[in-house]
Amino acid sequence: MGLKAWHMALNRDADLVILGAGCAGLSLASRLAGQAPELKVVLVEPRTEYVDDRSWCFWRPTRHDLSDIVSKSWNSWRFSTVDGRQSTHRVPGLAYQYIRGADFYARSRAMIEPAPNVTLNLGVSAGELTQVPAGIRVETSQGSLVARHVIDTRPEATAALLYQCFTGVEIQTAQPHGLDLNRVDLMTRMESDEGGLGFVYALPLTANTALIEWTRFSPVPLSKAELDLGLDHVLARLGFDGARVLRTEGGILPMGREPRHEDSIPGVFLAGNTGGGLRAASGFGFLRIGRWADACAAALRAGRDPFGHPPEPWARREMDRIFLQAIREHPERTADYFAALAGGVPAAGLVRFLSDAARPGDYARIIASLPLLPFLAQIPPRPQLFRTAELVSR
Repeated sequence: MGLKAWHMALNRDADLVILGAGCAGLSLASRLAGQAPELKVVLVEPRTEYVDDRSWCFWRPTRHDLSDIVSKSWNSWRFSTVDGRQSTHRVPGLAYQYIRGADFYARSRAMIEPAPNVTLNLGVSAGELTQVPAGIRVETSQGSLVARHVIDTRPEATAALLYQCFTGVEIQTAQPHGLDLNRVDLMTRMESDEGGLGFVYALPLTANTALIEWTRFSPVPLSKAELDLGLDHVLARLGFDGARVLRTEGGILPMGREPRHEDSIPGVFLAGNTGGGLRAASGFGFLRIGRWADACAAALRAGRDPFGHPPEPWARREMDRIFLQAIREHPERTADYFAALAGGVPAAGLVRFLSDAARPGDYARIIASLPLLPFLAQIPPRPQLFRTAELVSR
C-alpha cells in the first residue's frame, strides 16, 4: 500500500504537522521541502504575513550554509560597564554575524512554497491536541487536522529563573553615527541594581544606520512601557534621540525555564524556544535550533520518528543553572560578574561557552574568573548532584 493510500486508510491529513512557522518551524520545514516527497508536512501559523520584526546573531567562520543572507559581520565585539571597565574580543577565523528576520523568512519560504510535500498555512491558529487512533488531532481555527506526529514550536509563557527583556530600534542618522563599523557593542554600559542587569547592545550596520537595543535581566517579565522608557534614555545618551526609526523589535526570553511537569502526548514533540532552543545563560538560540532541525529532518527522511530539542548535557545545564541562580540571588553584582567573564576568560573560550562548544578548560577558566562564594552557594549538596548525574545517565 502506498503512503497516500495509507493516509486515506488512517484518515490522516499529514505525516507531520508543525505548529508555528517561526525560526524553528521554518528551519525544519525548509529541510524537508522537496527532500522527502512521500512525507506530507503541514505548517500552521497564526500570523498572516511576515515582517522584518527580529534578527538573529551568532559566531561562525566567514563562509557557511547561511552566508547568502548574512547582512553584516564584525571581527570584534566589546563588553563595558557604566563605570568604564571594558574588554574587546577577537577570535581569528570567526566573525559575529547578523541575519535579518525578513531575509530568513524569505529564504525559507522560497524553499518551502514550491515544494509539493510541504504546505504553509498562514492566518491559522492551533488549539487543543488530542491523541486519536490515527495519531494526533490538532484543532485549528479552520477545522481539525490529523497527523502521525506533531512538532509544537508555539511560544508559551513559563516560569524561569530570569527573563531577558529587550526592546530595540534600527535607526538612521542624518550624519554618521560614529560607532565603530568593525565592532559590535555586545554588552556595553552594563549597570546593575536590586532589579537586575541592564546593558546596551549596538550593531553598527552602515555609517548612518544601526540597531540599538536596551536589555534588562529581570526576575519577572517587564512591560513594554518600562523597556521603551529605558531605550529612550539610551538613545538620548548616545545622541540618537532625533534619529529616524526604520523598524522595531523586542521580546522576553526565559532564561533557565522550568521544565514541563504535565504528561506529554505520545507523538507530540516540543521545539523552538518552548522546547529548550534558547541557551539558558545567554539567550542565543539560532544555531542551536538549526542543529536540531538538521538532525530531526535527517531522522524523518530516513523513516524514523521526529524528536524535540534535545536535553542539555549535564555539565552545561548545571553551569547555566548555577550562574543564573547566582545572578538571581545577587542582582546588584551582575555587571561585575559579566565584566569578570569578559576580562578573565580568553575570547575563544568565552565564544565556545556561548556557542555550546565549551571544553573542560573553558569551564575551568570561567569558574576561576568569578567570585567563589556566591557561586559555591548555588551548588547542591553532593547526594543531590550524584542523583542528578545518575538520572541524566539513564
